Amino acid sequence: MRAAVVSKRDVSYPAPDDAFSPGERYPEYPFDRIAHSPNPVYEMVRRSLLDLGLDAENFGSPRWNPLASKIAPGSQVFILCNFVYHRRLQESDEGFASKCIHGSVLRAICDYVYLATGPSGRIRFGNSPLQACDWKAVQNQTGASVVEEFFRKHDVDVQARDLRLHVIKLTALGRVRHVDERDDSSNGVEISLGEESLLHEISSQGARPAPFRVLDYKASRIEAFHANNRHRYVIHRDVLESDTILSLSKLKTHQKVGITCGLKGFVGIVGHKDCLPHHRFGSPEHGGDEYPPGWTFLELFSRFQDFVQSREHGGIGQGLLEIIDRTSRRVLGHVGAPMGGAWYGNDTCWRMAVDLARIAHYADSDGTMHDRPVRRNLSLIDGIVGGEGDGPLSPSPISSGVVILSDDIPFGDRVAARVMGFDPDTIPLVRESTRRIPHSLWVDGSPLVTWNGRELPEADLLSVAKLRFRPPRGWRGRLEAGG
Repeated sequence: MRAAVVSKRDVSYPAPDDAFSPGERYPEYPFDRIAHSPNPVYEMVRRSLLDLGLDAENFGSPRWNPLASKIAPGSQVFILCNFVYHRRLQESDEGFASKCIHGSVLRAICDYVYLATGPSGRIRFGNSPLQACDWKAVQNQTGASVVEEFFRKHDVDVQARDLRLHVIKLTALGRVRHVDERDDSSNGVEISLGEESLLHEISSQGARPAPFRVLDYKASRIEAFHANNRHRYVIHRDVLESDTILSLSKLKTHQKVGITCGLKGFVGIVGHKDCLPHHRFGSPEHGGDEYPPGWTFLELFSRFQDFVQSREHGGIGQGLLEIIDRTSRRVLGHVGAPMGGAWYGNDTCWRMAVDLARIAHYADSDGTMHDRPVRRNLSLIDGIVGGEGDGPLSPSPISSGVVILSDDIPFGDRVAARVMGFDPDTIPLVRESTRRIPHSLWVDGSPLVTWNGRELPEADLLSVAKLRFRPPRGWRGRLEAGG
């Protein structure tokens, strides 16, 4: 296991004018276009590849191909991006940058993936964002559309992919205006984990276990995927047909699991979001983990949400009900109510995320799970601008100035937690993944971390990073290292 952290204070994302090209002509650079001004983000991604020890003997020459040991010529690579949601009204540039990956990071890593795959390879990037996300808008706002256009002009097979099989459009008040159901048969692959799912450990608790839920979806749909020892996920075929998944995630907090980096990013591989249990209905006193003890009155809102989602979109009075539902949740969220499993006692969401990480490692293109990894997984975390507080949708920006690269997803998240000022062992998603996902068979030796090229123990990252991300409200006092 290895991880490289490259830190540069006062760094900012470059403008898209030069398609996020590097500001100098590196020996290995495969294109002609050079930016008119320096591009420190490109340099940081390049440095992280070197600091991870990739093809170090050829560094500084045209032969340097850092990902050649991870990605074979002619192979298929999926870059799993954090495109969670488009920019909201009155959201600042920094606020938006704190929740979605930036096109400059995507462009830099795409260049090196292309060096590895060569002209015969296939590179796809994207994910399954929230069902109401405006895909075209988020591509333009992150700069990803600029990246796709650059490669198109150079006849390189790099394409953006929206993996959702169910998409809705909302009015400004939250009424469902349009529903787009996409082809399941050709794009979705159902994978059944059954009792091998980490959710099985909690789905049979008690005589009447609390049912799984995810906000904004029909209860009957989520229960069809996860109930009675049945645990099924619908994964997009583009992901399963890839030889390598490169997780390009954001360095930010998450209300339901603590942090959202490489591991939580695997929710982006699904075609249908209603196969993703986020919590169990109700309070811990009744077998749920939707909200902490003492918030029992929130059950009224949960039952109302179930009722609204059980009805057909467009029915008589349905639009008004949808507006009331979303408005009430916004108000409750503003006053600090822990809605939808947004607290440290959520014992469901991290299990779902680790299930998906295991699928990404061990499921073949037909959806069959194997004992050994069937594809490589790499992690690149964009922390030029990080997100603290109530992420993943409403984080506050923090100028963290780092990129983190790792050849092991769980280890990369441990390092990210340290950089953020958190104790990784207080985060079930991170702590449990290190033993639930055996380390990649092609990673040898003891854990190794570099900080700007200097080797150091993982625990020392707290003191050298000097960052203290503010946890989500439902996690305060739980994540802070030494707290």
